[in-house]
Amino acid sequence: MLRAMSTPTATTDAEPPPQPSPARGEGAGAGTSALAPPRRSFLAALRDEVWQALLPQRCLACGAFGAALHEACLDRLPTADGARCDRCWQPGVAGTCARCAEGGPDAPAFDALRAPFRFEGLARRALLEAKFRGVSAHLAPLGRAAAAVVPPDWRPEVIVAVPLGRRRERRRGFNQAHEVAGAVAEALGVPLADGLVQRVRETRAQATLDAEARHTNLRAAFALDGTPPARVLVVDDVTTTGATLSAIAAVLRAGGAQSVRALAVARED
Repeated sequence: MLRAMSTPTATTDAEPPPQPSPARGEGAGAGTSALAPPRRSFLAALRDEVWQALLPQRCLACGAFGAALHEACLDRLPTADGARCDRCWQPGVAGTCARCAEGGPDAPAFDALRAPFRFEGLARRALLEAKFRGVSAHLAPLGRAAAAVVPPDWRPEVIVAVPLGRRRERRRGFNQAHEVAGAVAEALGVPLADGLVQRVRETRAQATLDAEARHTNLRAAFALDGTPPARVLVVDDVTTTGATLSAIAAVLRAGGAQSVRALAVARED
């Protein structure tokens, strides 16, 4: 099973829909609202109920019936192990990478990032099916896997999901980051601060942009609706440059948060 990742001593918005063939392996008040259920439109919820009533779930990894993704099959997903930067989770770096060590405007606004999987193989397929095909049943076990790598000393007071643009959420019927965050919140026993961070401006899909354009694309895209507590954990489904997580961390810090960590299901290395 996956264990909490510590730094080795030696360490979204969307992309084009996947092809039919298997793909190759980014509250109000004090932000302590109760654990909130994933937001779904009525038609999306009805569609899922009918679909699951008519067809049994089949595991994405092993193909056996019984679950969308068996907990035992999580070990088949490509893990983000090896030497990684203890702040941005960039691979191939022991300790802290040069960008994070130098600080300045290019360094992420969050204190640390963790992700249990690499965005390839089955992990990539699972997340893209959620984004573009509405298959969301496997997001809960992926969220629990992400929660398992949160270092014990992070001790977040609330979980914040990366908000999705309204147009995209209406089109998909749900926000995949919100569903992952709900599973993380439940696994950690920490409340989900639903609505604490709002997306106030629609943005272009991050996957179509280079690193510099990603940061520009997210300027003034997020705002607070309430006051965050001291320690916040921001959750997304997938991260590449960390631009989205960093933009939200900056808003939370400006609102009074003292420590902002980030968590994703997968990192695109």
